[in-house]
Formats: sequence, C-alpha cells, structure tokens
Amino acid sequence: MALLTTFITTPTVMAIYKPANGTSTGPRRKLRDFSNSSGKSSNEQLRLLACIHGAGNIPSLINLIESIRSTKKSYLKLFIMHLVELTERSSSIIMAQRARKDGLPFVNRFRRGGWHDKATVSFQAYGQLGPVSVRPITAVSPLSSMHEDICHVAETKGVTMIILPFHKQWNGEGDKYMENLGHGWRGANQKVLLAAPCSVAVLVDRGFGNGGQTPGPNVCRRVCVLFFGGPDDREALELGGRMAEHPAVKVTVVRFIEKDESHSIAITMQTAPKKSSENKYCLSTATMNIEKEKELDETILSEFLSKWDGLVDYRVKSVTINNLTESVLKTGTTADYDLIIVGKGRFPSTLVDKLADQHQPEHAELGPVGDLLASDKDGLVSSVLVIQQHDLAQKELPATVGSKVDKRPHSNYEKFNSEEGSSEVNKDIV
Repeated sequence: MALLTTFITTPTVMAIYKPANGTSTGPRRKLRDFSNSSGKSSNEQLRLLACIHGAGNIPSLINLIESIRSTKKSYLKLFIMHLVELTERSSSIIMAQRARKDGLPFVNRFRRGGWHDKATVSFQAYGQLGPVSVRPITAVSPLSSMHEDICHVAETKGVTMIILPFHKQWNGEGDKYMENLGHGWRGANQKVLLAAPCSVAVLVDRGFGNGGQTPGPNVCRRVCVLFFGGPDDREALELGGRMAEHPAVKVTVVRFIEKDESHSIAITMQTAPKKSSENKYCLSTATMNIEKEKELDETILSEFLSKWDGLVDYRVKSVTINNLTESVLKTGTTADYDLIIVGKGRFPSTLVDKLADQHQPEHAELGPVGDLLASDKDGLVSSVLVIQQHDLAQKELPATVGSKVDKRPHSNYEKFNSEEGSSEVNKDIV
C-alpha cells in the first residue's frame, strides 16, 4: 500500500506544484547602497527577508531584527518567510494545490494552528514596538528549488538583505547543537548565497535572544564586528553601524592586522579539481584592484569611526600566523559578545588567506572566519552572523590554498577561468 501511495503521490505533487525557475535579472542591492540612498530620502524603507524553519528560530530572529532596527532612520519592512519542504505527504499536497498556477512560489499568511499561530502573534506583537511593518508569509517548495522561491520573493519585494538560519542550531549551553536539519537545508542556503539578488546574512544561532527579551533600557546586546578588509567585511561594518544607533546595542569593532607585514608571504589560490564547493572555500570571479580595495577599506573604516565616534568601541589586534586561529576563536569563547558579525571573505585578505590555510573547511559556505567561529570546537558560545555583500559578478568557484611564494607586487586580482581546474588566482599580499 505504501509503495502504491508513493507511485501515486510523486507525480501528483510534481504536476500540481511547479516552482519558479530561473535566476533574478533585476537591480542588485546591498546595505551600503541603501544607506547612501536613505540619506537623500527620509521615506526610504529598509526591506529585509528573514527565513525561518520553525519556532526555535523566532527569539533569535526577533532580537536580531530589533538590533538592526534603526531608532533614528528609516522605516523597516520585514518579510518573515516560513520555509516548508514540499514532500509526498498529503498535507504537502493540499498546500501545493493552493499554490498559484503560474509557477510562482506559494506565498500566504502563516497557517493556523500549532507554532504557526505563535509565530504570527510573536511577530505581530513585535511590529507594535516601533516603526516596523511585519508580513508573515509561507513558501512551500522541494528543497532542491527552495532557493528559487526565496530569491524570487527577495527580488519582487525589493529586499536589501536576506537572513537565513544556519542548518544547525545550538542551545547556548556549550558546543552541543540542539538540532541539525540536514544536508538538504544546508544545500538550500548554499544555493541562495550563489543566486541572491541582494546581500545575504547567515545566522549561526547559539542562543542569541534566549533570554526572551528584546534590547531595551535594561537589556543590552553586545555585538562585535571582525574586520579583515574586503567587500564582505565592509558590508558587515555597514550593518554594525546600523546596530550602533540602537541605544541598547553595544557595538565593538575589532580590526585584525598582521605583524611584520614586510616579511609576509603570498599564497596562491587555485581552483579546485572539481567544481563542487562542498569542502572548498569559494572566491568571487570579479576582477579587483588590490590597492584600490585597500584605499576603500581605509576610507570606509575612517568614515565609520568618525560617524559613530563615542558609540562604537574600536580596537586593533596585531596577530601573527602562529596565533591567528587562536585570536579569532578567542572572540567567540570569552562570552564577551552575544553576536559576532563577520564577512564571508570571497576576496580574502592576507590574514584570511592564511586562516584558510590553517584548517580544513567544515562549512565552506561561511568563508574561513565564519566557518571557524561556527565550528563544533569546545567553548564557542557566541552566535555568529556571516555577511555576503552582493556584487554584480555573481559567479564563484571553489578554491584551494596552493604553494606559498615570495611577496611580489601585483595590481589586480586575476579573474578565474570558468574551465574546470584550468586556472589560478595570484593575489598580491598587502
């Protein structure tokens, strides 16, 4: 009987529900673009799309959004998307029957009953706290195409950033994770990171907001931004600036610099033999000028410190290759911070290169720094938010750390060749 049901339901599901195909072609968005435009218009809305798997994501997400919500700037519009895997069960078939016939994702208010009511009430109550408009919606898709629905909604709603829950969730009491949703959900996150029409943040939750209270006069959230340099780190810094506006959020920026840089060595980043990025960190294919990137890092960091003088604690940490991993891990083990924000590092700096060289990737989609802080190592207690800034050169290729060579000046990142295993990127170390 079970076999017969499978044969009947599988074609039925696929016939009823056809997910939206294709990738986005509309305008691209990131936080810095929004900040520049919002300075010209006080009516500009920051639009965020936050995805959740279940009730366990609600407390941390509400606290994260509240920390991002500016008390002085623009109105925030929040889309909460409950991600439901389309399966062969009858309940999924019924939901699929309600999907739109044009192949667009099933988007509707949360279903009644169970934790769906709790989610609706929680977010509606939160929306009453300030200038936040909350719209709970649901998307039903097979895991293989879940990213298409997420990206479609992000594009049509003009979202600036997508917030994704990590596929593992810790309980905030040591290094044991409470739940692992599995490889399929991890794959969905990886596909969103590749196809998103805007910036993306992945939240590794170790109990951020487990106290049950949002930031307020008697509740302070401690946030740390780790800055190594590059577009992803600058986007992380931009987010940290928004948080610094909140009176109940204390932001610390820690900039890592290398001791004795004149004696540093370059690292050759090569494409992996296979295109799979499962166990390899990925680099962007965009061509970038290293000197201009350095200047941009310095300019934006200088502007940031001038703008938030007195509101942000700024520290510079000099490290060597020998204590680099220990220094990064220490920020997540001291319990000094509730949340650590890092860039994914698709244009890795010297230090991020060397960090990648020191350990085997566990979650390569988070980049070297995020991967290290999201690992199962003993003592890590801080939640982590990994930021990927949107760029027009969407394509990424997996890379391995190749041989070390003497430091030599170069003017550009060389662009990856799309042919499998046929090219390499030589980065100047600055």
